[in-house]
Amino acid sequence: FYKYDSMSDEDIVALSGAHTVGRAFADRSGTVAEGSAAGQGTAYTKRGAAEGQKSLSSGGRSWTKNWLVFDNSYFTDMGNNDPEVIYFPTDTVLQTDAGFKVHCERFAKDQAAFFASYAIAHKKLSELGCKWEPAQGITGV
Repeated sequence: FYKYDSMSDEDIVALSGAHTVGRAFADRSGTVAEGSAAGQGTAYTKRGAAEGQKSLSSGGRSWTKNWLVFDNSYFTDMGNNDPEVIYFPTDTVLQTDAGFKVHCERFAKDQAAFFASYAIAHKKLSELGCKWEPAQGITGV
């Protein structure tokens, strides 16, 4: 996000809050041990886990316990040292960097503030567009 001058610290923290939903997978990003194969996952993401009842897939490692609910739990739960979730250095820096920390703490206390900031930042990011590499885009897929 830093390459775009229009993205503020608040925008970066708000967009990071999208980790409230979703999971990382060993066979997709290689960043966690849990893959998408049957029998893989954590207490929150494995097949049959209460938190994933509405999901068509299982496995991976989530950033939050209720990884199908978009709320501010990414911020409220960060730092709880839950062994079933993942936080990358790009997540934990939100609690230590002075420019990010103020927004991380505010979003943990105020879900409505997170939602409002997220909406603004998501719109801003969407309006930045993209630069295709190669310039003609991806063809033949």
